[in-house]
Amino acid sequence: MYKRTTLSNGLRVVTGEMPHTRSATVSVYVGAGSRYELDHEAGLSHFLEHMLFKGASRRPTARDISEAIESFGGMHNAATDREVTVYYAKVPHTAAAETVDILADMVREPIMDAAELEKERHVILEELATVEDSPGELAGILIDETLWPNQPLGRNVGGTEESVKSLPLSAVNRYLRAQYVPSNMVLVIAGNVVHERMVEEAQRWLGDMRDAKPGPWHPVQDRNGTSRLRIHEKATEQAHVCIAYPSVALDHPDRYAVDLLSTVLGEGMSSRLFLELREERALVYDVHSYPSEFRDAGSFTIYAGCDPDNARLTVEVSLAELEKLLACLPAAELEKGKSMAKGRIQLRMEDTRSVAGWLGSQELLLGRIETVDEVVDRIEAVTMDDVMRVAKSVLDPSKATLAAVGPFEDDSVFAGLIER
Repeated sequence: MYKRTTLSNGLRVVTGEMPHTRSATVSVYVGAGSRYELDHEAGLSHFLEHMLFKGASRRPTARDISEAIESFGGMHNAATDREVTVYYAKVPHTAAAETVDILADMVREPIMDAAELEKERHVILEELATVEDSPGELAGILIDETLWPNQPLGRNVGGTEESVKSLPLSAVNRYLRAQYVPSNMVLVIAGNVVHERMVEEAQRWLGDMRDAKPGPWHPVQDRNGTSRLRIHEKATEQAHVCIAYPSVALDHPDRYAVDLLSTVLGEGMSSRLFLELREERALVYDVHSYPSEFRDAGSFTIYAGCDPDNARLTVEVSLAELEKLLACLPAAELEKGKSMAKGRIQLRMEDTRSVAGWLGSQELLLGRIETVDEVVDRIEAVTMDDVMRVAKSVLDPSKATLAAVGPFEDDSVFAGLIER
């Protein structure tokens, strides 16, 4: 499925050769994100991501970079998360080599112009403001803050208005030099490409880049008695509610059991939560669950959007569904969940961008790559006992957190639903 070469400076080059495709996705994964930032630096990784699109040594303006990609008919973007920043471009496979040049230039020699930084500061503040107009997204941020309070893991990746306003160019440059080093980066190309040719391009544009030891990420901290219930009052037509539990880390052996638990409980229109809350009771339009895994921690989250008058009932019914699952999970339901999980993975592998994401994220975060067949085997190996054991451990009422965004003056609507 993939080939890997490590250059002498520590840069890893990974390819997924897909000769049946006409596209290629070129990605650069960097060990940078909100977990690498101190409180006063909140949003630094995201700020730097924006700046790398403003111009680089061989394409000195944002327009030059965009035109270089779009002239092929391609598209490009980037994303910053807690532990990873990724830059990617999906292009015709004939443009893969040129695209390696473009992304390498961006991450290696960006033009960090002070005037451009001030302009981008305003753009990022506008981006943060959009969250206030997206209460569902706001609820997701709030539940993470509730689950992991007062620490980078629970912080909004984009930072705060105050931190973004105060970040100087010197801090952005310093962070670039610290984190964007070869051993902390993975170049991934998936599509109709030849590995050896891509290695040659990587060596040409990044092979003489000097390596250094990157800055560390900040480990998860204990809750220390902080409240498990958070409310954000907002004059919305719909209430947005999240229930979350601490779960397992990315490399934990129970990860696939947790994933199956989520599949059965709240993924898809045949899941328990969807059937009960939407189809049977008509309480919600959207309800779903999702697991998140990080280097040393994880979470299991349920989201529901409902009429504010039904917010308490929606939480009660959701918690009741958890109790039902803990009491009984038929073997046929688990098998359906396995088939669904395996099928989703296999369908993803038809797209070059998805394959690049599969390869790059594993290589950067785990230092190894499991193939699709290996993951399918791991899913198939999960037993009923595994799922029930994990369900009882993860869905522990004493560890539940709850966050809601809506027209609530206080948290009295949700009083007594979870332990404080």
